[in-house]
Amino acid sequence: MDDKAPVNVFWTSGWDSTFRLLSLLLEHRLLVAPTYVVDPTRGSAGAERQAMARIREALFEQHPHTRELLLPVNEVPLAEIAPYPELTRAFRRLAVVHHLGDQYDWLARYCKQRGLDGVELSVERTFHGPHGVLHGRAIQVIDAHGLETFRVPPDYEDVDALALFGAFSMPLFDMTKEDTADVARRHGWLDLLGLTWFCHRPTRDGNPCGICNPCLYAIEQGFGWRVSERRRAMSAVYRRTLLPLRRIARSQMLKRRAKAEAEST
Repeated sequence: MDDKAPVNVFWTSGWDSTFRLLSLLLEHRLLVAPTYVVDPTRGSAGAERQAMARIREALFEQHPHTRELLLPVNEVPLAEIAPYPELTRAFRRLAVVHHLGDQYDWLARYCKQRGLDGVELSVERTFHGPHGVLHGRAIQVIDAHGLETFRVPPDYEDVDALALFGAFSMPLFDMTKEDTADVARRHGWLDLLGLTWFCHRPTRDGNPCGICNPCLYAIEQGFGWRVSERRRAMSAVYRRTLLPLRRIARSQMLKRRAKAEAEST
């Protein structure tokens, strides 16, 4: 076990990655090195940075020992992540079938560029996204710090899934958001998790939009209380009307790209 090297985690200020951050700092008392990829086109970048600052301030005040354990956030501009066409092609092929956000392409390329293995990605049990790709296939292992996590086995037959997710450690893979809330409640972390941010397209008044993917997932998972009543109503209409059309359009776009790339190689 290596309790002196930091645990490398991707942190976005969202519920899942913040829960894992708190678990490492407060339960396991390990040194943590968070990385945040900055996408300047995403309207939530400012809100996410503000949430990180709020969480750090409250965490240090309530748990002073964490000042020595939580390293400064390593902010990585998206434009500085090198292109790896083979990873992007793998992402697009998987995204045709599964609803994967573009960030999984970036993060896989970042790990390859830096030669990183075992960076923690807070993938929870949702049966869509990465969990939909890897459900029943990721295996439980013990990491370098002696903690249980999930990894894609190195001999996994799906070469696209292995290429895209093979570098990640996924400690929350078998936990739902409700599970994390229960653990946080027992440990007294709910107030800190209440400072997290999740919406990708905040409204002009700085509230969750209700229709971006993180908002939709929050509502699906019983966390709709984090979205205003008016925005929840809009979300319900959006789910029945525009969302299916947008998903069909995205799937068709990815199929066309995958076909064009296959024909060009």
